[in-house]
Amino acid sequence: MSGDLSSVCSKAIGDAKDDLNHLSNEIWKNPELAFQETHAHNVLTDFLENKGFRVERNFIKKTGFRATYGSGDGDGVHVCVMCEYDALPSLGHAAGRNLSSEASVAAALGIQAAIKQQQKLGKVTVLGTPATEGGGGKLDMINEGCFDGIDFAMLAQPLNENIAAPVTLNILRVRVSYAGKAAHASTQPWEGKNALDAAVACYSNVALMRQQIKPTWKINGIITNGGLKPNIIPEETEMLFYLRAPEQTDLMFLQQRATACFVAAAKATGCEVNFEFLDKPYHNVVHNSVLANLYKKHAEGLGLQFSTDEEVLQCSTGSTDMGNVSHVIPCVYPAFDIKTQAPIHTQAFTEASSAPEAQQPVLQCAQAMAMTALEVMQQSQIMSDIRNEFETIDSVHTPVIAGTNPFP
Repeated sequence: MSGDLSSVCSKAIGDAKDDLNHLSNEIWKNPELAFQETHAHNVLTDFLENKGFRVERNFIKKTGFRATYGSGDGDGVHVCVMCEYDALPSLGHAAGRNLSSEASVAAALGIQAAIKQQQKLGKVTVLGTPATEGGGGKLDMINEGCFDGIDFAMLAQPLNENIAAPVTLNILRVRVSYAGKAAHASTQPWEGKNALDAAVACYSNVALMRQQIKPTWKINGIITNGGLKPNIIPEETEMLFYLRAPEQTDLMFLQQRATACFVAAAKATGCEVNFEFLDKPYHNVVHNSVLANLYKKHAEGLGLQFSTDEEVLQCSTGSTDMGNVSHVIPCVYPAFDIKTQAPIHTQAFTEASSAPEAQQPVLQCAQAMAMTALEVMQQSQIMSDIRNEFETIDSVHTPVIAGTNPFP
């Protein structure tokens, strides 16, 4: 990779570090839930437009956007960096998506600076993807063809470790409801059918089932409606479960096991059950090893130290709609350490996501992503290797149709 372009890239990111920090803090201070990220959408698109990108606001979804730089003509490479910016209920940015957006925008600035020097390198697109937390904004964009013509995509996730290719799981969401019969709880309870008993029995069934499933399979749930008053036998209850597994075949088997738990609770309590496996299942991320190795090489050159603990490397970091993108085009989805021991989805991680200590690693991550892109853009053989690996791996995966539920 050209040392001059590398320096140009790093300088562009370094020169913008204060503005990038301000951008991140603006998103952090104004947490917004899935598909409601109006402020984040506005500050990100204003920032990119001011930096010379051609911006399309309200792209596909109200809080989605697309920002591009470069012509993309000729034999150049078209690289995409994605932004995520939705928060969690009550916790705010406990997944650190303000930092994820900062890293992506910073990487885009570095790539943009290199393209200004050599337009033949290609094109960079920043894709704003809302509603990662369950809403599947990326799936909507896949279905609209937004990744057509893009050669590869990058996105980084804040964590408490540096991992070039973290493990993620397929996820399927299911809403379970029980219908019973209301009655006075103390005068004539025998006239009722207790839908809360059904929900509790269901939860217990699932908890017992966990003993007999593989350690990499996960099922978690909550009761979202447990009744109205203690002196009324609950007539309706509702639950929400997340089912996860490394492979789609595993998830299908787990779905069958969970379904048996749902039905058994209804039979035991005399209630009726209805369950709906929701659309937009997320698939596991298939990391392109060429991209992951390039990212790790550049990140280590910038001072990031990667975990070598196999237990850490094999532990799941959750589920993401980035997985669905990775089944469509080559992707890399590294995790970067923001200098905290706190796990994600905690108040402590929310606080760490705005701490000054997070700024150095987020910029190092951004530089590593930008340098990864530049090396690919300058060497056609690397791009060929990326495509060849993607085509080989994709041929052995179950075909994925974004936005649909492939499970019976």
